[in-house]
Amino acid sequence: MKILVIGGTSFVGRHIVEEALKKEHAVTLFNRGKSNPDLFSEVPRITGDRRKAADKLEKEKWDAVIDTSAYTPSDLLPVLKYISTDHYTFISTISVYDDFSKGPVKENSSIHMGIEGEEVTGETYGPLKVTCEKLVEDRFPDNSLIIRPGIVAGPHDPTDRFTYWALKLNEGGEVLIPGSRSRKVQWIDARDLAAFTISNIENRTNGTFNLAANPVTMEELVKNLASPDLVPLWVSDQILLDTGIKPFGFRLWIPVTKEHPEGFILADNTNAKEMSWKPRGLAETAEAVREWKKGSSSSDLTIAIDAELKNKIRIAVENDR
Repeated sequence: MKILVIGGTSFVGRHIVEEALKKEHAVTLFNRGKSNPDLFSEVPRITGDRRKAADKLEKEKWDAVIDTSAYTPSDLLPVLKYISTDHYTFISTISVYDDFSKGPVKENSSIHMGIEGEEVTGETYGPLKVTCEKLVEDRFPDNSLIIRPGIVAGPHDPTDRFTYWALKLNEGGEVLIPGSRSRKVQWIDARDLAAFTISNIENRTNGTFNLAANPVTMEELVKNLASPDLVPLWVSDQILLDTGIKPFGFRLWIPVTKEHPEGFILADNTNAKEMSWKPRGLAETAEAVREWKKGSSSSDLTIAIDAELKNKIRIAVENDR
């Protein structure tokens, strides 16, 4: 297939391009050439800002387009104006959902009202993606694929959310573990996201799909990733809140509340698995991350909690016993 990937050299995009090339598709990139400009040097590239140079796409017809980098309507509208394709895939997010109080969200669960605007923040990210989804579906009502990933993990992840645990638990010693042992967490390996994307553009799939691995408890995560000399120190939500930790201040942690009874944001992956898709296991993702980070330690990561605050948490745990 003749595939145009918009973006394609950062985290999610690079895994999608690698999968497409592995499947021997003819890939072209459209991006500004700023992120990892030397990556995929053998792949044809149309260089330009999607907001200002989308007219460069006007003269070609693509079997499929994969859009990995639209966050606002202004990112999307110029492309939709000029693009000609048989199938359009848009990488969205489970942040489009506005209610996680009833358990794992499904594709037909309540979503935010779409908004216009340019500023992408924690509050506007989901609503802006809702607007983008609607624009894609209006332009391609019968041949669009909307993918809503959970937290994405794997090699080349710039966020350290899963990477922190893959490294930290493997290093051993005392490690603070946020929340209860039974609290569930979930993510999606970027390689699984890529495989689902390419498989379903090959099949011309039309529709919207959550994409997330099967949830695991924090206890399962610790047991599967721990070195033999790990000393886990479990820290309650209340202690974390009392010491000033905000949601996601500890990687993969949200306090249990009425709005988040699971202590996390979980998505139902039933529909994706019914498409013969199978997410890989926790240990395999962690091993790939450690291989990518070989020679690094958790102290090299962008961790928001400093040593002084960690010691304060330790003291609070001891006093609570």
